[in-house]
Amino acid sequence: MENLKNLVVHLAEQECRFVIAGGFGAVAWGSSLLTRDVDLACDMSPENLCRVWLSLRGMNPVHRMTPERLPFTREQAEKGDLKNLYLATHLGQLDLLGEIKGIGDFERCRELSEPITICGTNIRVLTLDALILAKRAMGRPRDLHAVLELEVIRERRKAGT
Repeated sequence: MENLKNLVVHLAEQECRFVIAGGFGAVAWGSSLLTRDVDLACDMSPENLCRVWLSLRGMNPVHRMTPERLPFTREQAEKGDLKNLYLATHLGQLDLLGEIKGIGDFERCRELSEPITICGTNIRVLTLDALILAKRAMGRPRDLHAVLELEVIRERRKAGT
């Protein structure tokens, strides 16, 4: 989990435009669930993808959803016609998503996010309500389990406990 945190902080320090979603977003809100990757709602513009590429180039980013595990290149970033980008780096797996199910595109995710501080760096994360919507929309058993825990966290926060 520490490597995933370092990966997100590094992207934020390089001014990449993203919002934390998925399991790592649940952890940011206090969930005890474990996650093996970081799901980010991401600005998939060529400009932002070039920042992502520059940020990750020393981490050996490769496309993890292809058998060849080809490297993520500057040319791919500059072309900017990607909807999603599934990468493996030496710090962990990173899913850059142009849209989050149940929420919408990056701009909508940004509207439904708030800043948190991780290792002294401000990073945006989906609000607790938005994360619950996204997890419910995914509908997988592990997501529905996360919804139950996130709803308890939400109720405790409202009660101030």
